[in-house]
Amino acid sequence: MASVHESLYFNPMMTNGVVHANVFGIKDWVTPYKMALMVLIEELSQAGTHLSLLERRRLNRLLLPLLQGPDMMLSRLIKAVEECCPQIASSVHIRIKLMASGELKDMEEFFDELSEAFSGTEPEVHKTSVVGLFLRHMILAYNKLSFSQVYKLYTALQQYFQSDEKKNRQEETEMELTHCEELDGKMEKEEFDEPLREEEISCNGPLSQKQAEYFLSQQAYLLKNDETKVLSPASLQKELNNLLKFNPDFSEAHYLSYLNSLRVKDVFS
Repeated sequence: MASVHESLYFNPMMTNGVVHANVFGIKDWVTPYKMALMVLIEELSQAGTHLSLLERRRLNRLLLPLLQGPDMMLSRLIKAVEECCPQIASSVHIRIKLMASGELKDMEEFFDELSEAFSGTEPEVHKTSVVGLFLRHMILAYNKLSFSQVYKLYTALQQYFQSDEKKNRQEETEMELTHCEELDGKMEKEEFDEPLREEEISCNGPLSQKQAEYFLSQQAYLLKNDETKVLSPASLQKELNNLLKFNPDFSEAHYLSYLNSLRVKDVFS
C-alpha cells in the first residue's frame, strides 16, 4: 500500500481505472504562484539522491497544502520550502528570477519542457495523482491561452517577482534601522497554517474552486473559534463579493457573508 507521500505522485483516487474525484475543482487557471509550484515540483523530481529521505518527506507533506491553498507571495513560499530543504528553495528562487528577468520565450520553453518531462510511457508523476492532476490542469490551461494572454501571464510573473523583491528590500532596510533585541520577536518561526495577512489576500487574483473552498473553510473556522485571527469585516466581505462575482451560486460564500454580517450586527446587508 502506498504511503501518504507516495500517493501525491501515484494513484490515490483511482479504482479499476475510474477517477472518482477532481481535487482541484472544475476551473483552474495559471498564475505566477502556480508557476512557482510547478518549478518546485520539477526541482523535486530532478533532485534524485541529492535529497535526504527526511527532506523529501517534509517537501511531500508541504506540497498538498501548497497546491490546495490560496496563492501566496513568493517570499512566503520560499520560506516554507526553505524550512524543509534550503537547497531546493534556493533553486526555485533562482529559476523564477531567471525566468522573470529573461524573455517571454523562457516561459514558453519552461512549459514545453514540463510537458515533455511529465508525459510519455514512464512519467515522473502519475497522471491521476494529486500532483499529476495539478500539472495536467496547468499545462492544459496554458495551452488554451491566446498570445496576448500568454504575454499578460509573463508580465504578471515579472510583477510577482519584482514586487516581492521590493518588499524584501524594504524589510531589510527596516531591520537595519531596528535594534537587534527588537528583532527577536519579529523573526520567530512563522507557522505555515497561519491565516494569510490582509495585504497578501488583496494582491491575489481570482481563486480556483479548491482554493476558494479552502479560504472559506479557514475563515469560517476562525470566525467561530478565534475571531482575532480572521480578516476584518470589510476585507472579508470584499473577498466574498469577489468570489460571488465569479460564482453567484457559491452557497458557502453566502453563508460566510451572513456570519460576517452578524459580526457587525448588520443582518440585512
